[in-house]
Amino acid sequence: MGVKELINLDKKLYNAEPRSLVELTNHPITPWRLVYARNHSDIKDLRTDTVAEDYTVKIDGEIEDTKSLDLTLTFGQLRDMPRKQVLAVLVCAGNRRAKMAEKTGRDVDGIKWSEGTAANVLWSGVPLRDVLLQAGVPDDSASWQGLHACFASYVAPCDKDTWYGGSIPLEKAMRDDGDVLLAHEMNGEPLTPDHGFPLRIVVPGYSGMRWVKWVDRITISKEESPNFFQQRDYRILPDHVTSVQKANDEGWWSKVPSMGNLPCNSIVTKVKRLPSSCPDELPLQARGYAYSDCPIDHVEISVDAGVTWKQCKVTYQDGPWSWALWEGDVDLAMDEENLNVALLAHNLAGGHGRKFKVNVLSRATDSAGRVQDVTYPWNLRGVGYCGAGEFTIEVPV
Repeated sequence: MGVKELINLDKKLYNAEPRSLVELTNHPITPWRLVYARNHSDIKDLRTDTVAEDYTVKIDGEIEDTKSLDLTLTFGQLRDMPRKQVLAVLVCAGNRRAKMAEKTGRDVDGIKWSEGTAANVLWSGVPLRDVLLQAGVPDDSASWQGLHACFASYVAPCDKDTWYGGSIPLEKAMRDDGDVLLAHEMNGEPLTPDHGFPLRIVVPGYSGMRWVKWVDRITISKEESPNFFQQRDYRILPDHVTSVQKANDEGWWSKVPSMGNLPCNSIVTKVKRLPSSCPDELPLQARGYAYSDCPIDHVEISVDAGVTWKQCKVTYQDGPWSWALWEGDVDLAMDEENLNVALLAHNLAGGHGRKFKVNVLSRATDSAGRVQDVTYPWNLRGVGYCGAGEFTIEVPV
C-alpha cells in the first residue's frame, strides 16, 4: 500500500495521501506506491484464485419502461474481453480540504486532506460501453437521455451505509469518447486490494467518489444511485448550511446537485530561488500540477496577490484525461519599498535575519475556457475546493 510514501489521516479506515508533493509530481504517471487511498469501508483482499474467479458483476435495470436488462458476467469473462487502456487522473473530491479550512478560517466536516489526493494512472480494462451493449442497452443516444448508470459494491459495509454506490449519466457511460472502464489493471499490473481488486469503475473527468471500487452491480435507472454517498454526501452546500443536522432538517441534500465533473484546478508543489547576478531582482521557479474534466490549456503564476500573472510552461500532459505538470519562472522586483515592508513584516512576526516572504499563486485555464478562481467559498463538507494554488517561501536577501 505504499506505507512509507503515504501518511494515513484516518484513525479508523485506511485513508492516506503522499507525504511529499514534490515526489508525487516527479512522476508523470503516478507509481502505485504514491497513489492516494480513499476508503469508506475496510479493505477486502479478494486476490485468492477461488474468490477472483467466482467474482461476478450483475447488470440490470430498465430502458424506456419496455426493456429489462439482466446479465451477469464473471471476472474471468470480463478479463477475457477486448481491453482498452486509458490514461486518466484520479482525484478525490476532498482534495485540498485543509486548504479550504485554512483560507476561509472555518472548520470543515471531513478528512483534512492536503493537496496530494490526485494520481495520474494508466488504467486497463473493458469499456463499460461494450458491457452495456452486451446487456442490451441500445446504441442510440436518444434512448440514453435522462438515465443513469448506477454502480454498487456490496463487498463490505461502509461507514455510513451497508454498501457503497454512485452513479453517472448513462450518456457518459455509453459515449465512445467517454472512456469509462470496468478496470482490472493500473499501470500494467492487477489492481491492488486498496484500489479495488478485482474490478473498479474508472470515470475519466469525474471526481473519484464515482469511481466505485469492488463494483459488483450496475443498474440502469431513471434516478441517480440511492446510496448515501450519492444522495447525502459529495454535494457543495451553500455556506449558510453549517451542520449536517441543518442540511438534513432543511432538505439541502436534494436542493443542490450531486458532484460529478472535475473542476479546473492547479496546485503549487515547489518553489525555489534561482541564481541571479542582479541584486534588484529575486528570480523564482515554481512547479506544480493541474487538472480539469478536459485538457489544461495553460497555467499562470503570480507573486503580487493576483494583480499580474505570468504564463508557465506545461511540461507534461498526455491525452484528454491526463493531469498537466507545469513549471514557470518569475522575477520579483526587490525595490527598496518592497524590501523594507517585507523585512518589517518578517521581524514583527518574530523572525531573525534578512528574509523575504513570497507568496506564489497559480491558476489554470482549461481547453473549455474555464479559469480557476483565485478565491473559493466555504462549504460544510469541504469538497470541490479550487481556489488558487498557493505556496509561501522565505528567501534570504
